[in-house]
Amino acid sequence: MKRSFIFTVIITAALATPQILPAQGRVYMYDSGRQSPRTGRYHQQTYRGGTYIGFRFGLNATEVSSQATYLETSSPRCGLYAGVMLGQQVTPSVPLFLESGLSYSEKGGKSDYGGDFSYNLNYLEVPFNFKYMIDIPGPGMSIQPFIGPYVAIGVGGYVKDFGAREAYHSFGSEDYQFKRFDAGLKIGCGFSIQNFYAEMNYNAGLANIGHDMFDETHNRGFTFTVGVNF
Repeated sequence: MKRSFIFTVIITAALATPQILPAQGRVYMYDSGRQSPRTGRYHQQTYRGGTYIGFRFGLNATEVSSQATYLETSSPRCGLYAGVMLGQQVTPSVPLFLESGLSYSEKGGKSDYGGDFSYNLNYLEVPFNFKYMIDIPGPGMSIQPFIGPYVAIGVGGYVKDFGAREAYHSFGSEDYQFKRFDAGLKIGCGFSIQNFYAEMNYNAGLANIGHDMFDETHNRGFTFTVGVNF
């Protein structure tokens, strides 16, 4: 938990470090120690009015991290990720955007504790990412580091016991089930070529999704997506 907090502070400070100075409607960025004018023209043309809509599709590689041995996973689970995002520029003089939307995200993991188990935890998720767009040489190319919280609600899934050939609902009130509510932090970076977009991020669950108040359980994992922005 301390490591996650320290890493979050470092990333936030890096994104907040002054890199641009507004002057007469232009954006000035430091390049190799010297100041050169950049108009930010690509963002204004591609995202009219500082707003864009994005469609995302990709894969999760996640696991359940738990202090309770019977819930801890030993290997990740791959699942589907799909969503629609809306981005809005926070201020016209800085290419900083707030991005949010709704996505379907399949998480979970695999465990070999006392048998062969698979946890399928499927969520509807709402992120709140602060994204900084940095132009790089090329036809409408940019890199887009971001950080922000997310909230999610479990909408389905099963825990599968392959040894006993049994399955039961992932979310419920029993100790071997999970709470529906989840929340955490996303840290990642996107890359765009004109309207085409690709992204990788790490999801650090901060909410305890287990029922034990002393042995906490969290979602952890990576998400890889591709899509388009309009």
